[in-house]
Amino acid sequence: MKHQNPSTKFQINSNDVNSKFQTASFESLRVGFYNLFGIWDLEFGIWDAKHKSKAKIIPFLLMLLMILALLAGGCAKKAPPVPWGSIVPRRIVDLVATPREGRLLLEWTTPKENTDKTPLTDLVEFKISRSVGVLVGDQCTGCGEKPKVIREVKLAKEDAVPGKRMAISFEDQEPRRVYVYEVVSVNHRGDPSVPSNPVTVYWDQPPEAPEMARTERGDKRVELSWNPAEGATGYNVYRRMEEEKEFPLSPLNREPLTATQYTDLSVQNDIKYVYSLRSVKRVVKTDVEGKGSPGILAIPTKLTPPSAPVGLMVIPLKEGMELTWRKNAEPDVLGYYVYRRKSGEEEFKRMNESPVTKETYLDTDVVLEQEYDYAVTAVDNSPRRNESPRSEEVRVRYLY
Repeated sequence: MKHQNPSTKFQINSNDVNSKFQTASFESLRVGFYNLFGIWDLEFGIWDAKHKSKAKIIPFLLMLLMILALLAGGCAKKAPPVPWGSIVPRRIVDLVATPREGRLLLEWTTPKENTDKTPLTDLVEFKISRSVGVLVGDQCTGCGEKPKVIREVKLAKEDAVPGKRMAISFEDQEPRRVYVYEVVSVNHRGDPSVPSNPVTVYWDQPPEAPEMARTERGDKRVELSWNPAEGATGYNVYRRMEEEKEFPLSPLNREPLTATQYTDLSVQNDIKYVYSLRSVKRVVKTDVEGKGSPGILAIPTKLTPPSAPVGLMVIPLKEGMELTWRKNAEPDVLGYYVYRRKSGEEEFKRMNESPVTKETYLDTDVVLEQEYDYAVTAVDNSPRRNESPRSEEVRVRYLY
């Protein structure tokens, strides 16, 4: 069935040759759109010189833009595939080098992903590179040379954990040298990552350990002191529990101590601690740490007794002498001891073998008409059982 060609809306200047040409051109386009889309209803903007105006052209422009978009989409080019060699572990950026007890400790974090942000699941080893220069004064001669691989750290599958902290130590440093270290991650295809952030270490002969170390124990505190070590610019203090075999990697102090004493307040009473002191020597920008001193045992202990009980009262009863007093304010009071002295005796005798836990006591071993002096002490719950001074004495004749 043929479609009828409806009348087309044009604004034409019949005396303008250009208008006639434009009309014929638009008519060709209109017919082409009809053959392609079956649409006649198109409006074209033709300039009218007399009225100085033109018709709307929005429908035509929209259709033209749609065609151009289709053509552009059909001609789009796909990006070339990313070669496997360019997908490597992300660069390590937190490499640090710390001298510890005459050795050099390198630490870094295992990468979690590849350069294309996919999870890193095929890490097989780390390669540690180093360059060496000579320290002359405070300057390095020969620094900047290409680093050489000095150690390859093979990883078992269970060790290749993303985000795991790695630590490797070196003991082959020589005095008056400058070392620059880098670490590279390698995947199972043998593709290396970009080298890590470089770390520079200025090395010299480590200082000797401090001597004549001494400790003083107190209530939740340990005080250490020692003699100065020759060539040392500072000191580090390490602590471990008696049952532990190794000291931790980091000292108790954040920065090397310049004084020859240290007070440890982060301890608990009646626990055995072992301390070690290490001297530090500043070499340009590196604190070179020497060997540690022999272990020093210390047991924090509470030595201060509770205060003496107050408010002691003694009342004769049929059953005997009843004693009462006020409760001590200290939270670590275990109980109380009761002391008695008969008239004519010089020394007090303790009445109870174990501390009473309440602020009352009944003395049934009394004789009528006999005078007695009483006093009470408080004892804490420490292993030492620190005992307070005696309370004020109270003298009472037993009459009932």
